[in-house]
Amino acid sequence: MSVRSLARGFGRVAIWAVIALLLVRGVLAGPSGETSASPHDAAVGIDPPSAAFAVRFARAYLADPSPTALAPFLAEGARMGAGRPPGDGGALVAQAEVTEVKELGDGRAVLTVACELRDARTLFLAVPIARASRGEVAALGAPSIVAAPGPAGADPERPQPLAGPDASAIQALVEDFLSAYVASSEAADLAYFLAPSVEVQPLGGALGLAAVSQVEQLGSGEGARREVLVAARLNDPATGATYPVVYRLGLVRRDRWYVRAIKGAVA
Repeated sequence: MSVRSLARGFGRVAIWAVIALLLVRGVLAGPSGETSASPHDAAVGIDPPSAAFAVRFARAYLADPSPTALAPFLAEGARMGAGRPPGDGGALVAQAEVTEVKELGDGRAVLTVACELRDARTLFLAVPIARASRGEVAALGAPSIVAAPGPAGADPERPQPLAGPDASAIQALVEDFLSAYVASSEAADLAYFLAPSVEVQPLGGALGLAAVSQVEQLGSGEGARREVLVAARLNDPATGATYPVVYRLGLVRRDRWYVRAIKGAVA
């Protein structure tokens, strides 16, 4: 057999091998012509630009929580309380990654970012974002510092002053609860403030509550169930930093007012 004949034979084999490979890829791709996503890819649930933005925002926030430093990250009209940057060169984030995503609809989401600091502590920031159709991402306000990845939500309504004669009782509950939430290390320490069957993991004393600056409710009315936005400032004894935060609390009134949920907030 000549070299030319062998070449023709090998060429036919190669062509059929390529055709077979394309057929197999077509079966795997399905009707859309795209390869099927792996279970891991489907579980991510967030686009890389949003995750990258949330990580950048979390790093910038821990390094300098002032409105001036964070202005490039904020959506137009977003509100941000004043903070104080840590001493000795910042909070020193060694590593940060998105650990949870809560989709809110209309291009909004809350991304929980785990920030591992160089002093071996880990802080979880629930970062509220908005995504535009062209791919732009912006923060909708201050994040909340949470004990661990957990549910986070928001309400599109504008906050209003606490309504009715229960306003002072709600204000007192919120201040006492947040103080215990930040300082306590045991979930049982929060039982007095929580509605039955509700469990909240406290921050464990890693940070301190500097002040509660504002408590507003979402929606109008004086009902026995309220959603409130709480603007506060947390301080870091280890670095001297002060961070503005916003929490969204679900409240319910029975014999008195109780906390039924604590979440990250979109202010």
